Amino acid sequence: MKILPNYIIILFILIINTVNSQVWKNPNESIEKRVNDLISRLTLEEKISYCGSKIPGIERLGIPEYEWYGEALHGIIAWNCTQFPQNIAMGSTWNPDLMYEVATAISNEARALKNMGQKEVMMFSPTVNMARDPRWGRNEECYSEDPFLMSEMARMYVRGMQGNDLNYLKTVTTVKHYVANNVDYKREQIYSYINKKDLYEYYFPAYKACIVDEEAAGIMTALNGLNGIPCSSHDWLVNGVLRKEWGFKGYVIADWEAVQGIETNMNYAKSQPEAAAMAIKAGVDQECFRSVKRNAPMVDALKPAIEQGLITEEELDFAVKRLLRLRFKTGDFDDTNLNPYSKIPKSVLECASHKELALKAAEQSIVLLKNNNVLPLHQDLESLAIIGPFANRCWMGIYSGIPKSKISPLDGIKKYLNTEVKFAEGCTVTGSADDEIKILEAVALAKKSKQVILVVGNDESTATENLDRTSLKLPGNQHKLIKAVQEVNPNIILVLVPSGPTAITWEEENIPGIICAWPNGQEQGTALVNVLFGKVNPSGKLSSTWFKSDKDLPDFYDYNIQTGRTYMYYQGETLYPFGYGLNYTSFNIENLNLNKNKLAQNDQVLVSATISNTGKMDGDEIVQVYIRDLKSRQKTPIKALKGFKRISVPVGKAKKVEITIPYEAFSHFDTAKNKFIVEEGTFEIMIGNSSENISEVTKIQVESGEIVSRKVGQKSGYFNAKNPNRQGKWDDIYNDKSFLTGTTNHSEKEKSGVIFKTTFNDPGFYVNTWDAEIHFELTSKEAQFSIMMLSNEINTYHIHESNNQSGSVSIKIPIPPEYGKNVVLKAIINKGDIKINSIKIIPPANIKPYYIYPEKNN
Repeated sequence: MKILPNYIIILFILIINTVNSQVWKNPNESIEKRVNDLISRLTLEEKISYCGSKIPGIERLGIPEYEWYGEALHGIIAWNCTQFPQNIAMGSTWNPDLMYEVATAISNEARALKNMGQKEVMMFSPTVNMARDPRWGRNEECYSEDPFLMSEMARMYVRGMQGNDLNYLKTVTTVKHYVANNVDYKREQIYSYINKKDLYEYYFPAYKACIVDEEAAGIMTALNGLNGIPCSSHDWLVNGVLRKEWGFKGYVIADWEAVQGIETNMNYAKSQPEAAAMAIKAGVDQECFRSVKRNAPMVDALKPAIEQGLITEEELDFAVKRLLRLRFKTGDFDDTNLNPYSKIPKSVLECASHKELALKAAEQSIVLLKNNNVLPLHQDLESLAIIGPFANRCWMGIYSGIPKSKISPLDGIKKYLNTEVKFAEGCTVTGSADDEIKILEAVALAKKSKQVILVVGNDESTATENLDRTSLKLPGNQHKLIKAVQEVNPNIILVLVPSGPTAITWEEENIPGIICAWPNGQEQGTALVNVLFGKVNPSGKLSSTWFKSDKDLPDFYDYNIQTGRTYMYYQGETLYPFGYGLNYTSFNIENLNLNKNKLAQNDQVLVSATISNTGKMDGDEIVQVYIRDLKSRQKTPIKALKGFKRISVPVGKAKKVEITIPYEAFSHFDTAKNKFIVEEGTFEIMIGNSSENISEVTKIQVESGEIVSRKVGQKSGYFNAKNPNRQGKWDDIYNDKSFLTGTTNHSEKEKSGVIFKTTFNDPGFYVNTWDAEIHFELTSKEAQFSIMMLSNEINTYHIHESNNQSGSVSIKIPIPPEYGKNVVLKAIINKGDIKINSIKIIPPANIKPYYIYPEKNN
């Protein structure tokens, strides 16, 4: 009888041990305990595997493989996902709450893809590198040249992407590229040299707003170096500023192969193990790299680094714990019923609500640059010619996915008008041998037309990742096209689709109506039509200064803001100033008032004014508040944006606008004290609708003081806890939620065709398309076939009889294909007799082309 209690004791011990062994699986335990338990079960090799983008599964623990890689700059880079206006366009809305709604929609689609088992939710966005120079190839990824506007837009992107749930992140945002990556040519080999004042006042604020106020979960270090040290091994930059000063507890990832580059590109380390050790010691946890053939260089180098005593396994553990923590925060190891985001259905992908939101954002982003009483246009036009290389193209900008619906300017105009609309390309974007013929065709069409709409701009052929703009001028023969058309028909509306500020001095002097429409998402054609014909009153404002000439810009590699960069320090005459944008009505901004004449330390001032719509159309005005320090011991901006608000005012009505300006808005970084301070003295507060169109000015006395350094968990003076979007749920953006529980009809049978299979491997940098050639044999006079990829149509091609019945047609394969995964391409014969023999795949970056051949018919 005495033996029974011993059995009970042993059984109890076994039960306790079993429970304890499942700590990492227990959602009721703290994340810290769960992370510590899981990492204790990992081998050294398994820990190291987390330091690259492709993470192998751990079968003995039941953990599947994982890809830490996603892009969501202005829409998920995937098929059938809504593509919203490019960041430069979203910045021109001056509407952070709209940014929140857009980010909510994007992250809903990301979660839907994860719930379908297709994608993960580690997103490499937002881009908050400052648009300090419009020649930068990735300038269009930026919200603004101004650190305050940039911060306000980026913070609400983070809030919308990560969601407001207390336990789970909807997606993980990775704020990039930290820091000062504003030259793309040889970016892996160059250093940005920046004084501390510019770093803290200009280059850091947007990162800090995202990290401290919004608690962004990740950050990506830049490929370049800062002041002689590679960013991915920069102890002061990552451990010093990011982790110690700002209290960041999230993960840090080095940009593509940047840890390897510490040795191979920067010559800063003597070996790969030393480079990996430098990254870990600096606070960098992971290296961006994915391939089916090899590991991330950092992964291969970490074990030798430990064996050589360059780092310890305990130091590695700190990095891996930060990575594991996010897998718990996204709910990867929990029952899906516990996670509110696991309920987001497939039906949100490119749904009607998201397309309506994309249209709203596109409409608010469009900037009216000039209007000599020629806009809006009348619907009863006698004849209309739409001309230009962007007229029949829905260019959405770099880092775009592939939606089913894309509306070009020509599509939108044809749908809206009953009038016959004729089109001519006019010229190519960058210039080609047949441009002269195309210009003559455009001129002939313009002569016969009552009205001309010219749509021009620049794309990834002149500005993208790895490629900076050589000039602010329109590339190729587009300026020549504009002049040729203007000579025969002065009734021109010029529409720009640019990647950033563009030097159109001649056009400003000679064209009566000019609109900046941006790479404006999939609904851009409809948005443009609504503005052109007055269904929507344009309200966008420029988020960067537009210069008259390349000569107005400092040296491209000069990162010193005080040498005349941006509206804050540029003293020349601009083409269009920061904050500029016209509309179809007129507004008066008056009765500027402050609720106090003297501002005490850590207080705030309420700025108010009256906005009157004195025109003939309801509209939105964007009221802007600037501050100028009248006397400072250190150089301060000519003026600096510190508050703004978009406000809708009906015709003949007036509204009061109130904008709160916190004490810290009056501060500058004191290089002697190494902190932000406010000098006692007089400041001007200016209100207007652009940086140059100031309506009224008043003054305020401000007490001296120091700005307390804030860390994660401590909010800045600009954090608005009362904003309802901070309590919003993922489905609040939908007025009609019925489609979220409905089923999608997939009854339509896919057409049969010729099947090809291949695997696309990541080339290591972003490209918009891959080149390919379709090789065929034609046995009829003509034929028509379509190319599909992942059940989505790439394009349809028409082939006509020639002397040689064997031929080829060049095609562009849109990104994203599924990198590292088997992809199906299908050739569908729609008409005629044609045999598709092969497809020649031509990868970017001089990678050797290869052929794929038919597998079977279905």
